[in-house]
Amino acid sequence: IGVNGIGPDHFIDGLDLEREIVLYMPHLRQFYFHIRSILQYSPHIELDTIRQSFFRQQQPIDCALDYFSNQYGQCQIYSLPFIGTRLDFISNKFPLFDVEKRFLNVTMLLLFDDVKPFENVFFERVTRALPRLKTLEVFNQLEQEEKSNMTINSIEFPHLSSLILHDIHMNYAEQLVCRTRLPCLVELVIRNDALLTIINQDQQQAKNNCSKVETLVIVEPWIKPSTVHLSFFPNLLLKFFDIV
Repeated sequence: IGVNGIGPDHFIDGLDLEREIVLYMPHLRQFYFHIRSILQYSPHIELDTIRQSFFRQQQPIDCALDYFSNQYGQCQIYSLPFIGTRLDFISNKFPLFDVEKRFLNVTMLLLFDDVKPFENVFFERVTRALPRLKTLEVFNQLEQEEKSNMTINSIEFPHLSSLILHDIHMNYAEQLVCRTRLPCLVELVIRNDALLTIINQDQQQAKNNCSKVETLVIVEPWIKPSTVHLSFFPNLLLKFFDIV
């Protein structure tokens, strides 16, 4: 949304949709949308201000606002019921855990937060809110604070096949690989230092989760796969080893 490919200097809201889209579609009866707008050095506005901009909408909507430590802000607006299968850059503030279970169709989730860590209870809620989740990607360098509440094998992602752990604190590798049941995991993307730590810990749940992995992408720093890796990933096909 913008003129000549130039984006707006504000978060996209209901007034933008009315002016730029709905106005040109007089026969439009149903409008499903999920729009994420990003601004650097964005001014702080209230969530209710975004919601009130949809006063002309004839269908339910919701929105979420984030102001990150990297000086960027983001606003996500979406129609309800939510029909998308992907959610990107979801933080602790996103209303993912509502009682209406709005996001049952989501199969791909990218988590990002540089303000607050993702605690164990957060992942417990994700499993309930997104029962069909197949791909999970995590970006968070903040150490978890509520470690006393963690229990082994208390969380399960029954359909998760791809786990991507790039820019993370080691806690999240331990949380998801060592203390979470992942019976369908076939693809793992992980930092080399985190992977070696997990292998050295030699926990049975981690072995179970890695036993079916066929694609392993090890992010820098890279070392040549050894018998240690192969013993931890018995189903691994060597041709799938990639260097990023």
